[in-house]
Amino acid sequence: MENSFFDINSVAIIWASEKLGKIWNDLIKNLKNFNWKKYWVNPKAGEFENIKFYENVEKLPVIVDIAVLAIPAKFVIKTLEEIAIKWIKRVIIISAWFKEIGNIKEEEEIKKIAKKHDIQILWPNCLGYIDVWKNLNLSFWSKIVKKWNIAMISQSWAMAVAFTDWANIHNLWFSKIISMWNKAWIWENELLLELEKDEQTSVIVMYLESIEKGRKFFEIAKRITKSKPIILVKSGMSEKGSLAASSHTWALAWEEKIFKTAFKQAGIIYTQKLEDFFLWWKTFSALSNISLSPESSLPYREKGATKGVKIDLKNIPEELIIITNAWGPWVMITDHSEKLKIKLAVFSEKEKEILKKWLPETASVENPIDIIWDATSVRYKQILENIKLLEKKRAILIMLTPQTITDTEKIAEIIVDFKRKNPDFFIMTSFMWWASLQVSDKILSVKEVLEYNYPQKAVLAYSQVLRYKKYSSPTKLPSPQPSPLRGEGVATNINKILENQWKMCDSNWVEKILEILDLPFVKNYLVKSEKEAEKVFEKIGAKKILARISSEDVAHKTDVWWVILDIKNKKEAVKAYKKILKNVKKYVPNAKIEWVIYSVFIEQNNDLRNIFIWLKRDELFWNILIVWMWWIYVNVFEDVSMRLSPIWKKEILQMFRQLKWYPILAWYRWTKTIDFDKVAQIILKFTQIFEKVEKIKEIDINPLFATSEKNYLVDVKLYL
Repeated sequence: MENSFFDINSVAIIWASEKLGKIWNDLIKNLKNFNWKKYWVNPKAGEFENIKFYENVEKLPVIVDIAVLAIPAKFVIKTLEEIAIKWIKRVIIISAWFKEIGNIKEEEEIKKIAKKHDIQILWPNCLGYIDVWKNLNLSFWSKIVKKWNIAMISQSWAMAVAFTDWANIHNLWFSKIISMWNKAWIWENELLLELEKDEQTSVIVMYLESIEKGRKFFEIAKRITKSKPIILVKSGMSEKGSLAASSHTWALAWEEKIFKTAFKQAGIIYTQKLEDFFLWWKTFSALSNISLSPESSLPYREKGATKGVKIDLKNIPEELIIITNAWGPWVMITDHSEKLKIKLAVFSEKEKEILKKWLPETASVENPIDIIWDATSVRYKQILENIKLLEKKRAILIMLTPQTITDTEKIAEIIVDFKRKNPDFFIMTSFMWWASLQVSDKILSVKEVLEYNYPQKAVLAYSQVLRYKKYSSPTKLPSPQPSPLRGEGVATNINKILENQWKMCDSNWVEKILEILDLPFVKNYLVKSEKEAEKVFEKIGAKKILARISSEDVAHKTDVWWVILDIKNKKEAVKAYKKILKNVKKYVPNAKIEWVIYSVFIEQNNDLRNIFIWLKRDELFWNILIVWMWWIYVNVFEDVSMRLSPIWKKEILQMFRQLKWYPILAWYRWTKTIDFDKVAQIILKFTQIFEKVEKIKEIDINPLFATSEKNYLVDVKLYL
C-alpha cells in the first residue's frame, strides 16, 4: 500500500440510514465519538443526528479518506465506479454475496475497477475496520471499550466478534481490529506491513483460515516478530496435502508440518487451541512499556497509555520462583515446569537466610517456596518483601489454595500493591478454588497482574515469553554467508545441462552437476546390454558392486526389486542385469528404461550412517529442506527435521540436533561422530543451487553415507 490504510481522518457511509435496527444505522451510530469529518450518503437524502445525507458519492463536498459500503451486492459495482470518479482511494465493502456464493464474475469486475483506479479495498463480507485510538469504528460491532496495544486480524468476522467479546470480559483492549473474510483484495501481508509501523500496536493477534502468499508472509512475519510478537491461531490444518506424492511412497511433508515449521522459523507464537490463544495475548499485552499509575482508580493502562508502546522483555528473568501454600499444586507445577524446560531458581545459602525471615519454622525456602497452609495476607506480603531483597531477580508465580482462614481478597490487593511499587518484577498468579475467588480474581485482572486459573497455564505462558525473548533478543548478525559454489557461472552451467532434460535429470548428467559443485559421490557406470554388464565388474575394479535401474518412472528402486547388492563377479553382474529387466517387465511394464546403473557396493558398518536429504518447492512457502535418517527412524518414528530455505549452515547443524536420533549420528557404542560440518556444507551447496536453478523442482538424496572422515553421495535425483 502506497498510502497507509490506517491514516483515516474523514469517512463516508454508503448507504447511511436513520432507521434503527438496520446495519447502515449501526455504522453511523458507531461513529458517534469519531471527531474527524464524517458524511452520510443515501439516495433518499434527509439527515441523522444533525448530519446531512447526500444523495450520491458525487455530491460529497470533499474527497474522503475512506468510503464504507454496506449495500446490496448488485449495487456495489456502480457505486465503486462513482467512488473512482470521486478519487476516493480507500474502500471497505461489508456487503456479502460474492465469491463465497459463486458470484465470481462480479468479484472479478470489482478487482478490475480497483486495479485500474488504484483503490485499496478491504472486502467482501467482512466485519469492517476499527481504529480504537481514533474512535473510528467502521463496522457493525459496537462492543469496543478502551484503547490498548493489541491489533487483531481475523479472517472470520464471527470469530472477530467472539474474540472482542472475550477480550472485553477480561479487560483486554485493542489498538486496531481488522476483518478480511475471503481476502479478495487486501490480504494479511498488506495488513501486517501496516501494523509493523503502527505506533499504538505492540502485539498482533491473528485468526487465519488460509495463507495466500506464504513466502512473503514468512518474510514479513520474520522481520516483525523481532519487535512485535505475532500470536496466531490457524484453522484448516490437515495431512491431506502431501508434498511427497511425486517421489516418495512415505508422505514426509504434510501441510500441517510445513505450516508449523514456517511459523516457528518466523518467530510466530502459534497454537490451534483458542484457550492458549487468549492467554498468550493476555500475557504479551501486559509486557508493554507503559508505566503503572498507583494513584489511579482506573486500570493503569488508561492513564499511562502513550504512543509508541513496545513489548519490554528486559525485566523477564529466565529463572522462576514458585510460592505456594499447598503440597499438591507444589508437586504438579514442578513436574510441569520441568516438562517445559523452565529453570526453577536455586537459592544460595545466603538467599535462603533472607527468605526465612519472619516465616514459620515449618516453611520451606527451597523452590517451590512453601509458606504453609495457614498463610494469610501477612505471610504473603512478607515472602514478597523477602524476595525483593535477593541478590538476583527472578520471575514469580504465586499459587494459592484457599483455606477457611485465607483472606484471599487482601492477598490479591497485596500482590497488586507489590507489583505497582516494584514494576520491574514479572509476577504471575494462580488462585485455585475458583467459586470463592471471584472478587480477588477481578482485582488481579483489572490491575494487570497476570492471573491464570490453572498453574499449568501460567508456566506454559511463561515458557512462550521466554521463547519469544530468545528469538527477539538482539544478536550479532553473522557476516555475509560465503557461497560454497565455485565461481559465479555455476548456476548458468547447470541450467545449460538441464535445457534438454525433462521430468527427471539423467544419471550421467547428474554426475556432471555434482562435479561442477565439487561434491563427493559414488561414480556410476551406465550399462545398456549384457555384454557391457560382463565388462563392468572389471571396469569398476572393486571386490563388490551393486546394480540398480535408472528410470524416471520409479523413484524407489527397492520397491520393485530393481536393486541388487553384493555382486562379486562377472557372472553375477550379468545375472543382475537380466533379473532387473525381468522385474521391470513384471512390475512396471510401461516404465521407460534408460539403462542399468552399476557402482561400488559400500558395505554398512558401525561407523557408516545413512542420511537422507530432500529439497522440495512447495506451492505456498517455495523451498523446503528436510533431513532424516534411514529406515525405522523415519518410517516408524517420523523423525524428520524441516526448514524453509534459503538457510545458513548454522541452522543446518541445528536441524541435526533436533532429530530424536541425533545421538546415533553423534555417538553410540564406540562409534565415531560423523563430520557434521562437512555434511552441512554439502547440504548448503544443494540449497543454494536449489534457490538459483528454478527448473529443479525437487532434489532427492537417497542417501548420503556419512562417516567421521568421508562422505559419499550414493543416489541423487533431480526432478524437473
